Amino acid sequence: MNILTALDRKVDYSKPQLEVILGAWVLSTLVDKRRQISTSDGDISEDDYDKRSIYSLFYSLYRSMGDVRSEDGSLYELTFNTWGYTWPESWGPSPVRADDPQRFGRIAYTGLYQFDAVKEYVKARDGKVHIVEMGCGTGAGAHQVCSNVLTKATYEAVDMQAAAIQTCRRKFVPELGGRLSAICADATELPIRSAKADFVAVNETHVTEQTGVVTAEDERFFDTAHRLLKPGGYLVWGNAIPDATWQPCFDYLKAIGMKQREVRDVTKEAIWARDQDKRRVDAYVDHCIDQFFGFKIPYLGDKRRREAELAMKNFYRNPGTMLYERMVNGTDTYKVVLFQKPE
Repeated sequence: MNILTALDRKVDYSKPQLEVILGAWVLSTLVDKRRQISTSDGDISEDDYDKRSIYSLFYSLYRSMGDVRSEDGSLYELTFNTWGYTWPESWGPSPVRADDPQRFGRIAYTGLYQFDAVKEYVKARDGKVHIVEMGCGTGAGAHQVCSNVLTKATYEAVDMQAAAIQTCRRKFVPELGGRLSAICADATELPIRSAKADFVAVNETHVTEQTGVVTAEDERFFDTAHRLLKPGGYLVWGNAIPDATWQPCFDYLKAIGMKQREVRDVTKEAIWARDQDKRRVDAYVDHCIDQFFGFKIPYLGDKRRREAELAMKNFYRNPGTMLYERMVNGTDTYKVVLFQKPE
């Protein structure tokens, strides 16, 4: 069982199913011909994993863990699969509580709507705007926006992962009185009519990751965002990606008729967030791995535990991992971007 490639994005795996899957992965150590996960920094070659499989595992895992305790003892369910960043001082006081275990994810979503042009657009419509998010994960960010940022907005949250959408429908949709809907679909093949959205939100979605190029998948993704936007509407986009990839993305957006309005670099704040979040992430990863018998198998379990710990922490960009170091050395940068579809 290769958990890096074999899991189905359309399946919300139960805890017993995860027990079998992870146990089989531990036992597969006996026949593996090479190591796919670095035991020094958690790096995994893009050729060795399928993002659909990885996120199927993660979202099923998060749901199966339920409420856990953070490093300071606070109970929370992990729903923000988001690196985020600390609130920049130049933006004024932070609107997110400093003791919230998932504050950096909340900040990342809140920050998408801090542009002056966005605030003017929302004010002109008395706050009654419609948002489509491409790659919403569990919908935690959608809930944050609808509850605390744009409290009159309606929202369609889209993700290809069934486990993530099931969490959204269970935990967040019922709380918002019909203002939030959750759709399980590939973001490049959406069953949503054109020119419906005032905002298309993209927050740390798993695209635009190849260094210096816009792939065919990226093009379909941006084309869909353009199609969904009303004339005058905005693409609000935040992510940490290879620094050399930002400009090709901007060039493509301009080529399909989008206008660049503003770009904010929050890499420094993203690194600081990962530093502050390290103890929580360490505690969460340890808790997850401790729940599964496979990692207790003598010798084989210890070997796979090290790989699992580092792989999870790398996807969180935890200090000491490859993805964290890429932000520190400037290979990857975290930016918050605003593009507009002309009227």
